[in-house]
Amino acid sequence: MNIKNKNVLVYGLSSSGEWATKLLLKLKANVFLYDDNLDKLKTKSFKNCFLIQELNENLISQFDFLIVSPAIEKENKYLLLAKKLDKKIYSELEFASLFAKNIVAVTGTNGKTTTVELITSILNKKYKAIACGNIGYPMSRAVLEKKRYIKVAEVSSFMLENADSFSPHVATVLNIEPDHLIRHKTMEEYSSLKLSIFKNLKPRDYAVINLDLNIHPTINCMTITYSYKHMADVYIKDGCIYLHQHKIVAINELRLKGKHNIYNVMCAICYAYIYKVQPKLIREALLDFKGERYRIEWVGKTNEINFVNDSKSTNISSTLASVETIKGAVILLLGGSKKGLDYTKLFDKLNKRVRQVVVFGETADDFVLANADRFNIEKFSTLSSAFDYAVSIAKPHDTILLSPATASYDQYANFIERGRDFDKKVKEYETKTKKE
Repeated sequence: MNIKNKNVLVYGLSSSGEWATKLLLKLKANVFLYDDNLDKLKTKSFKNCFLIQELNENLISQFDFLIVSPAIEKENKYLLLAKKLDKKIYSELEFASLFAKNIVAVTGTNGKTTTVELITSILNKKYKAIACGNIGYPMSRAVLEKKRYIKVAEVSSFMLENADSFSPHVATVLNIEPDHLIRHKTMEEYSSLKLSIFKNLKPRDYAVINLDLNIHPTINCMTITYSYKHMADVYIKDGCIYLHQHKIVAINELRLKGKHNIYNVMCAICYAYIYKVQPKLIREALLDFKGERYRIEWVGKTNEINFVNDSKSTNISSTLASVETIKGAVILLLGGSKKGLDYTKLFDKLNKRVRQVVVFGETADDFVLANADRFNIEKFSTLSSAFDYAVSIAKPHDTILLSPATASYDQYANFIERGRDFDKKVKEYETKTKKE
């Protein structure tokens, strides 16, 4: 794709927008920058770019195509104008992928980051691989900095909204659960976006399929399968994970806990098999793997109270899975910004080992209404005050689990910032306890 001297609008100056800009400049395009937050235009210092203070139809008509941030919804008025003018709209992921080789991709509601990191760790035993995409390292950056690496892309539903030609060599949909319904409106739309990751696979490409779920491509490609319940390419036997006839690892040897993580591991082994990584190297990588930050992460124990940080759980199914990994009584911290989820489904399935629910933030009232007096529940405005209450009622051997079941944007920039705040509160409580 020759874009030299093409007029390109980069809409949205998040990390993906910044790296798309760098890639465009290297390709000698004429780059125009716009963000709804005009302050970002003032703080960014790109040379040889044109800063746009206000967009309109006449200006959009002069662009050859647009690259948009995943945060910008498809019903955005400027995107609708661009479509009316028949302008091509790329996600940063799709655009950068046009200049990349050897892309494998993972999408799904839960487990994306863990699975992407597992795949990357295993592939690095034999090749050079880099985790990219929604994981915080944009595809454009991978194209510029890691040209010859296998690019293991975490792909969100937001990215797939403008990714008509995105065509990885290997793709999977880990699972589909209710999420992001304020943006996607219906489960049908959300599911369709997730499944679209398969649509450009060719006969020489691979779909990795969980036989325990009804999620599969409808196009002609090769398939590799895994299952907890059935015989597959990767399967469970006598408490161990097998790849065909090779025993890879015993489940109790893994640092990752919970059935949901076993599925993630099996999926990653499928990718390793496609790339012909030897079973002994797969095993080494799995035994070394520690897991991702703020995903069912053990923080510590103080006064015989356990603290677990699961700030990355931003939907119902993820929180339910987290609770199931905890032994003993749980004090569950829930709360954050609205996502359009029906939280009655959370309380319908929540394990009775949860002896206290503590809610906070923008969604606090939603949780209280959805609970309908089924669990003990208390409401607070912030995570800090919710935490203070939780430790005040905790008994020896209880686990205080932060697993919010929703996004963080009401009070934090992202789940990482929320996770750091929880860790800080645990540290402060530990220090206070020692002084007493």
